[in-house]
Amino acid sequence: MTTLLTGGGGFVGINLVEQLVAEGEHVVVFDLQFPAAAKEVIARHHSKVEIVTGDVRDRGGLDALFSKFDIKLVVHAAVITSNAAREARDPNEIVEVNVLGALSVLRHAQAANCERVVYVSSGQAYGKTHDEGVRLHEEISPSRPEDVYGITKFTAEQIALRLGELWKLHVVCVRLGSVFGPWEFGTGVRDLLSPFLQTAELAVLGKTAVIPAAEVRRDWIYSRDVAAGISAALRGKSLQHRLYHLASGMDWRGSFPEWCDTLRQAYPRFSWRTAGRGEQPNVSFFLARGRAPMDITRATEDFHFSPRFGPGAAYRDYLEWIGKHEDFVANARAAR
Repeated sequence: MTTLLTGGGGFVGINLVEQLVAEGEHVVVFDLQFPAAAKEVIARHHSKVEIVTGDVRDRGGLDALFSKFDIKLVVHAAVITSNAAREARDPNEIVEVNVLGALSVLRHAQAANCERVVYVSSGQAYGKTHDEGVRLHEEISPSRPEDVYGITKFTAEQIALRLGELWKLHVVCVRLGSVFGPWEFGTGVRDLLSPFLQTAELAVLGKTAVIPAAEVRRDWIYSRDVAAGISAALRGKSLQHRLYHLASGMDWRGSFPEWCDTLRQAYPRFSWRTAGRGEQPNVSFFLARGRAPMDITRATEDFHFSPRFGPGAAYRDYLEWIGKHEDFVANARAAR
């Protein structure tokens, strides 16, 4: 039996490949492009991972893929994570990949009688509701997405849930918090890079980080925890729901200076400071306002999701990983 992972050449995808392989799974990784980082991971696990280059919008390519492999489990993570500039420039492509691509994968999963499809959604589907600062609960807190990325993730998520019901296809949607950690890079379809990666890049290059004066609240989750959570949702035995949060469930506010100090201890040429009045930071948090926390009780109860990494543990693990991949981090913005 084979697990198909779309978007497997991207940030979350590479982490999930490592997770699934460690659990003994045979994985087919499907993506439009495979940068050196993805190829490196796949090469280390060549007996359990097969790579297929293709576009989720290409029906013929998906036909060939499902004909060649005995695919019974699907994780759909292919997405364009767009910023405002890309939204204004190319909304058609974002909608085609994020919505129509998801629909195409679902059709093929249904035709192949797949046992389960996990659709990787996003906390950005909540949109304006984040501004209220009240803890978010699945199917209770209203979704009011504002940007094209959030709108398309919410749309595809709801289509997946509806068609899963109509087609008797077991679809599970997971809304991710703000992800950072190993293998984050500028994929060409990921426009917003975390402040953790931005700062790590400056540290490796021996430069100075100027961070915003105010640290906004984010629902951060370490990439290794995301991979473990998706894997658990993929194989949970008695799932009572179809929509779950995957976030850390922790408040990370005030910990970013700890990350900067962790980097400074490892890279003496690196320094950091808070931006002065009127000064433009070279590290961006992207948000002017904090985001409400995402409750993870449902995921914990249904498939025993328990994040291993809070701020301190994540920073130590990430720093160790960075030490082994300094060239990758130094070129992460331009990696393809």
